Formats: sequence, structure tokens, C-alpha cells
Amino acid sequence: MTDPVVPPNTGGQFPPPNAGPQGFPPPNTGGQFPPPNAGAPGFPPPNAGAPGFPPSAPAPFPGSEGKPKGKFAKKALSILGTIVIVGIIAAIKFGIGSALSEDPTKDAKAGDCIGVSQEVKETTTEVEAKIVECSSSDAKYSVLGRVEGIKDEESPACDDIINTGLKEGEEGAVIASQEGDGYLLCLKVL
Repeated sequence: MTDPVVPPNTGGQFPPPNAGPQGFPPPNTGGQFPPPNAGAPGFPPPNAGAPGFPPSAPAPFPGSEGKPKGKFAKKALSILGTIVIVGIIAAIKFGIGSALSEDPTKDAKAGDCIGVSQEVKETTTEVEAKIVECSSSDAKYSVLGRVEGIKDEESPACDDIINTGLKEGEEGAVIASQEGDGYLLCLKVL
């Protein structure tokens, strides 16, 4: 009788149990098998992209294509963009435009002094004038009066104001503003 633990010797038809598989390399020996995710022979690996192009990002999950991302954020940005554009237009039309064309003598009244950027002669038609301190060396004129609603410096509207405000030997002048309805400043030369 034979030992039940030891298998009978049958002539070597089967290899011993720990001999390893025949015809296959042992695991992790770098045999003839390609690395994982290498693709089938003759085909590129998965996610390799088109030939000649670098690999692309992984494909999105099925069912996620076409869903708008951040629908609320896109709408909020478009509304914000519209507000910014309207604000810029308003600033150009009202803010910047009026600041650039603001009349520096619009608040001038009797007793104020006016400085000018150039010498004023009888033939001078345009001058940059501004309100200055009467003690300043820039003060060239003193305002005797103001006439609203007239834009023509040749108007006789300042004649009476200048004639009553000047002493003998003093000279007068008129500055007209074209802003709004216009006004005249009736001046005494300092």
C-alpha cells in the first residue's frame, strides 16, 4: 500500500507543484507582455489622442456632455458686463465730458477775482479764465457783476455795470461763457 500523503509517481506527466507555469514568464519579470494600458498590438494606448498630437484630457463621464457649467455664473457675468459697459458710457458722456469741459468761472460772482492764461487784448476772442485769490499774482480782473443768459461779449449788457463800478482811469473788460445758456462777467482790470 502507498502513503496517502505522497501522490503516486505516474511517470512525470505533471510538473511538480512549485515549478511555475510552463511557457509563461514568472510574474513581474518584464517578459514579453506589454505594460498595462499599452493597448492591443497595432493600436495606440487608450487616451493617447490623435496621431501626432499630445494626449488629451480624460474623456468626460458619460451623460455629462452638453450640460452648461455655471449657468448662474455665466448669466451673472453677462449682467455685470452690461452694467460695466453702461457705466463707462455714462462716465464718458456725463462725468469725464463735463469734467473736461467744466467752466472754471461758472461760480464767479461780484467781488471774486479772475486769472487768465494769456494777455487779453481787444481782439482776443478766447481765453482760459479761472477764479483765483484776489491777493494772488495771477489775479488780473475783479468781477463787478454777472449777466445770465447772454453768450455774446459784444452785448451792451455789461455797459452800465462797468460804468458804475469803475473810477476814472480804470479799465473794464467782458468775458463771455458759452456753457449752457451762457453768461457775461463784467470785469475791472486790476
